[in-house]
Amino acid sequence: MPILLPELLWLDGAFRRGLGVDVDARTGRIVRVGAEAELLARAGDDLVAGGPAAELVPSTAVPEYVRGGPQVERLPGRALLPGFINAHSHAFQRLIRGRTQWRPADAPDADFWSWREAMYAAAHALTPEDVFAVSRFCFLEMLRAGITTVGEFHYLHRDRNGSPYDDPNELALRVVAAAREVGLRIVLLDVAYATGGVGEPLRPEQRRFATPDLDAFLAQVWDLRAAVRDDPLVTVGLAPHSIRAVPREWLRPAARWAADHGLPLHMHVSEQPAEVRASLERYGLAPVELLDAEGVLSAAFTAVHATHISDAEVQLLGETRATVCACPTTERDLGDGFLPGAALRAAGVAIAVGTDSQTAIDPLEEIRLLEYHERLRRQRRVLLTEPLGDRLEVAPVLLDAGTVAGAHALGLDAGRLRAGACADLVAIDLEHPALAGWTDESLAATLALCAPADIVRDVWVGGVRRVEARRHALDHEALEAFRRVAGAGVPTPGAEPPSN
Repeated sequence: MPILLPELLWLDGAFRRGLGVDVDARTGRIVRVGAEAELLARAGDDLVAGGPAAELVPSTAVPEYVRGGPQVERLPGRALLPGFINAHSHAFQRLIRGRTQWRPADAPDADFWSWREAMYAAAHALTPEDVFAVSRFCFLEMLRAGITTVGEFHYLHRDRNGSPYDDPNELALRVVAAAREVGLRIVLLDVAYATGGVGEPLRPEQRRFATPDLDAFLAQVWDLRAAVRDDPLVTVGLAPHSIRAVPREWLRPAARWAADHGLPLHMHVSEQPAEVRASLERYGLAPVELLDAEGVLSAAFTAVHATHISDAEVQLLGETRATVCACPTTERDLGDGFLPGAALRAAGVAIAVGTDSQTAIDPLEEIRLLEYHERLRRQRRVLLTEPLGDRLEVAPVLLDAGTVAGAHALGLDAGRLRAGACADLVAIDLEHPALAGWTDESLAATLALCAPADIVRDVWVGGVRRVEARRHALDHEALEAFRRVAGAGVPTPGAEPPSN
């Protein structure tokens, strides 16, 4: 049971000194968080995860032989935080980073819909081995940035011709294998995808996503759960893709099935104005109103994006205690629009973050854009806040968005340093030049609003150190495998994929 003793530890919305974390690597859980002296005194105890947290008491002198014992690791010059949680990801889209930043000279517009054609072309090109290689490299990039859990919104189901694999979960299991190999915790959000738009048939370019029968799809999810149930780093959730991609009659039974089996339920919601218009024309309801009418909204539901929702929809999300997952770097890249962050917080909606299309993999950038986008919208400063003494602080809100809210969205006991929680931890390098000038009081704001991702030095997932001094055992191998896939090129939109 290693005891980690950092210079500073993030606890209850502030960085504190003289504290440490007792981790049980056998269970992958935190045993206790407490004062250094008390933790050291208990170093030899045979404790189990889930016990009450130790009371915080002043540090006292401890014999040097205990301080230097093999179960104790001091982390000088480092601050320890819960690992960041990426609540929405499409790992395979890492392949198109940098490849969509252009448009034909005779095309007046480039937007989400034109970008989507390039994404489809990339999806068509991938073999199962490619899916593994791209996902592994993407997940490794996440881990090095301090992300310890990913919610992988997985909708690649069929082969390149649109035919089912012998095992319908072939590609899902490849993605899971990629996360396992790098040591990243994963919640595989299995995606139902049956229509090409509201009331429209599936398009040929969406053939790899097809789940045309709800019962068969739910059976597929059940089988996937069975296949991964013995792995503590892997769980499964349910994700009807969007109101564009599943018929209305699927929404209620899918939500009921997820609730009956205790699964998190995620959907893309109101990412584009066209989706809102289509919903109003077809159903007479905006997307969030439709989900409410079908019993989808709940504390287990996460609406991804929600960039084009009305004030009434904001209130519905708050009343049902749903979560919103914003993906600001992707929304910025695609010109999607701004999250109504302040309105959502005022309504009591928790906001998580995700890297989505992998335009950037930087959890600190995702959380700070929640605040900075709101500043741009309102032309004011310091907007997403909570009280701390006689001040209103931004940093605790943003750090919670990157940890606590994501854990809730994915149904995990993670994102906080407390007894019984997943021992998923990140050590920040306090000697990094980008942090120069920090104080105990300013460090949280410097991290949340100013710092680059490479301030992350060490990463633990499930109590096991996966990244040490910014290095991972798979750095070279994963990079070379990804380069081989990327070097093969991505077909242009409309090109026919090779046969399997």
